[in-house]
Amino acid sequence: MGALMFAGTGLFAGSLDNLSNQSAKWLMTTSRNASVDGADTVQYNPAGTAWLSEGLHFDASGQTLFKHYSNKDVRVGDFSGVAVPLSPLLSRPAETLNQDQRTPILPNVYLVYNLGKAGPGKLAAYMQAGIVAGGGELKYENGTAGTTFLLTGLSAGTGGALGKINSQEFNASSVYYGVGVGASYAFPGDKVSVSIGGRAVMAKRNFDLTATYSAQQTLNGKYEYNATGFTPIIGINVKPNKDFTLAARFEAPTALEFKYEQKELGGTLASIATGVLKNAGIEDGKKFHQDLPAVIGLGADYRINDKWTVDLSGTLYLLSNADLGSVYDNGGEADKINNYFGTGYEVGFGAKYKVLENLKLGAGAMYTESGAKEKYLNDTRTALNASANPMLDSITLGAGATQTVRRNLDVTLSFLWGHYLPENFSLDSGVFKVSGKYAKDVFVMGYGVSYRF
Repeated sequence: MGALMFAGTGLFAGSLDNLSNQSAKWLMTTSRNASVDGADTVQYNPAGTAWLSEGLHFDASGQTLFKHYSNKDVRVGDFSGVAVPLSPLLSRPAETLNQDQRTPILPNVYLVYNLGKAGPGKLAAYMQAGIVAGGGELKYENGTAGTTFLLTGLSAGTGGALGKINSQEFNASSVYYGVGVGASYAFPGDKVSVSIGGRAVMAKRNFDLTATYSAQQTLNGKYEYNATGFTPIIGINVKPNKDFTLAARFEAPTALEFKYEQKELGGTLASIATGVLKNAGIEDGKKFHQDLPAVIGLGADYRINDKWTVDLSGTLYLLSNADLGSVYDNGGEADKINNYFGTGYEVGFGAKYKVLENLKLGAGAMYTESGAKEKYLNDTRTALNASANPMLDSITLGAGATQTVRRNLDVTLSFLWGHYLPENFSLDSGVFKVSGKYAKDVFVMGYGVSYRF
């Protein structure tokens, strides 16, 4: 039951919650860590804002995400660990448990005011607002492998008195709002710029689970848990020449202390659930950490000629060094969640081509290593999170176009497909096993507008 409190919904990043897809222009090429051509540079290369043209730059974009997550061929069986043969009563044939809930709008807004000459160099100030982590809602109308494991365990613990699982539904939501400000400065000689800034993060999360058994027993619970934190961010940008840009940024860990708020815990099995949760250290009002990890972003941008520009980006998510909270076994022994992860990373390559003076096409690809260790997908204590939003390695393809519709006004339309590489899993309670395969595909449409005053 303790696993119920841990459900992240991050997309397109080697991290539990961080989001890489924070502008429509990023969807075009999947690589903008060295970008110097728009206000969304604030997110990917904040030191690069010093190289934008003098004046006020504005970029607003939205994304619609179509999320297809699957727990395929989920089987419940192998009851050899108990004296009473429970297999005929609790085993379930292979079934596929899906969620297709979309995220209607994921917005981001960026502003940069480049003051131009300030002292011996150039100065710019910037701000951003939008969704920086999370990813919206997940709705599993027939539950997940994790909830199947949990609910089967409750019935097995009564010797099968609860009977079979008649119905189950699991829903979760995770949205992290971010508002940031900062400044950048380009030193004389137009070779090096630096930036310093920060971002306030407001995380809002919730989950609910409902279930019924053939013995007319029921369970329904709903929890919310919110937190606020702050992320210091620094950056550096080096331009060996006017066509070549190298950039780096460092986002410090974001400390997020959540607090459980029990909205509902009812049904005929509420007293059992309350006891199990309390033994796991989870109670209404209980505080715990699930921080965002430190992030290192590196990038290179090269303008080959007046038509072609190519980009290369690499991003590291230091999950193993973050305080991600704990999970508990039946005896109340804790294990740090960061022990289930190494370093997540992503590598993206993109190119832009100027078809006409007012039209650019872009395309790119990215590979993501989630950082999740094998035990994360197969440990019973992380089963709910792993089944609701599997941390899988992925291949991402993006494409799009930016058109100048009038002087200083650009519009962008972009598309992206994220294919996550399926992984088999097996959850062993010592009494029974739940096994199957995790799979995910996400399709995204991005749309944005940029304007320079």
